[in-house]
Amino acid sequence: MIPSKEEIKISAAILAGGANKRFNGKTKANIQISGVRIITRAIKTLHEIFNDIIIVTNTPEEFKTCQQFTIVPDKIKNVGPLGGIHAALSAAKNEAVFVFASDMPCLSGELIRQQIEFYLKHKCDAAIPAIKKSIEPLHAIYNKRIEDQLFDFLGTADKYSIQSFLEQINTKYHKLADTEQNRKAFININTPEDLSSIELFAESGYK
Repeated sequence: MIPSKEEIKISAAILAGGANKRFNGKTKANIQISGVRIITRAIKTLHEIFNDIIIVTNTPEEFKTCQQFTIVPDKIKNVGPLGGIHAALSAAKNEAVFVFASDMPCLSGELIRQQIEFYLKHKCDAAIPAIKKSIEPLHAIYNKRIEDQLFDFLGTADKYSIQSFLEQINTKYHKLADTEQNRKAFININTPEDLSSIELFAESGYK
């Protein structure tokens, strides 16, 4: 049985960085779908599960309406998503962090709870969901104990590959059924053209 959000020892972190070149520099977390910002949708889902929510961004001025949450920049710049994961681990009040990319507008609270159950059962460094051979390291749970190891990796690696880092820690893969519902939860916005199809998902009442 999953603990209540008052008991759970996991924080949540929204990675709201990235260059966003295909959106003319506009932060994808603030894009509206059916009149609601992606980050607003995410926070609604996260708030039902977690008591500690972090926003990792190097442009905090864009999130003035989110001041009730912890807002932190990357401590290590220009190293891609691993820099965001490191910042989230550093800022987390709990022993682990559910980390996800802010351009995922169809978060599933049910799926996140399944991931929490998997993580608590396996007591690993990282719990990564996977559908067949496709893994989702930016919709995953990381234990705070890897913070120093990640810092060292970012200081010595030639490439800032999430996959390479996952091979160095105790990573467990949460194998999910290849269903439309599960795939929908991992949809992310890469181009402005993606918005029209995602609008349909959002309006379908996805939970």
